[in-house]
Amino acid sequence: MGNGNIYLGLDQYKTYLKIKKQVSKATLSAYNTDLNNFITYLQDHYNLTDYDLLNQTILMSYVLYMKDKGRASATISRSVSALKNYMLFLFHEGYISENLSESKLDLPKEEKKLPEVLTVDEVNQIMSMPEATVLGIRDKAMLEVLYASGLKVNELIDLSIDDIDMKFKVIKCKTKKSERVLPIGAMAYDALELYLKKSRHHLNKNTIRNLFLSYNGEKMTRQGFWKIVKKYVDQAGIDKSISTSTFRHSFASHMIENGIHKETLKSALGNASVASVQKYLDLNRKRIK
Repeated sequence: MGNGNIYLGLDQYKTYLKIKKQVSKATLSAYNTDLNNFITYLQDHYNLTDYDLLNQTILMSYVLYMKDKGRASATISRSVSALKNYMLFLFHEGYISENLSESKLDLPKEEKKLPEVLTVDEVNQIMSMPEATVLGIRDKAMLEVLYASGLKVNELIDLSIDDIDMKFKVIKCKTKKSERVLPIGAMAYDALELYLKKSRHHLNKNTIRNLFLSYNGEKMTRQGFWKIVKKYVDQAGIDKSISTSTFRHSFASHMIENGIHKETLKSALGNASVASVQKYLDLNRKRIK
């Protein structure tokens, strides 16, 4: 049995995730938040600084604590998943003698919330907001490409100049697991062509290959793009809870309205299963009602 100190165990686990598992920064950040909250709970409610006293009852009490605090079902489920993975690590490393990752924790039922979507008129309103400046032309191109292709935000900002084929009007979207080729719609094509001709060379101070660049010539970040989305949504006067994913949801919903087959939509979105597009079918039925 190794040293059961909670701080040492947590530091070792973070190193394991980063170096051996090579998880993404977003995943590492999520684990960091969930596990730090758990450690704080152990200290505040049990004055526990060593894993020797950790048991299934304490884990269950933490789940109940999160419920009492009004945490969303998705947040609790994610935290429990992170916690079980952590318990398995602690067991393998000898911090705890019992494999608590097998604990039966009462998970809340996942709330089925339909995603917020924009109407076609609202999309057009937003697209009309950017001005014909270097940054405005870039912003419009990003918004048009995001909506017309159904890309995830990470996929959009990861696009390289080499992923765009203006001759055949397609985008090559590459991920670790797959690659898909998506058509560039007429509006998106015009906005992208203008960006490439009039705007990108002004921003490309560092000669990097990313398609969309920040004002200082670096790769666009998620936070930077979120600020762009919020700016134009506010300017358009749209009173909805909008995120960067709203354009992807809207794309999917509008495609279903236009009669696209769900297998085709699945392929366009790069999803793993037909079930993953069911929420858009449900959303469309709700809107029809």
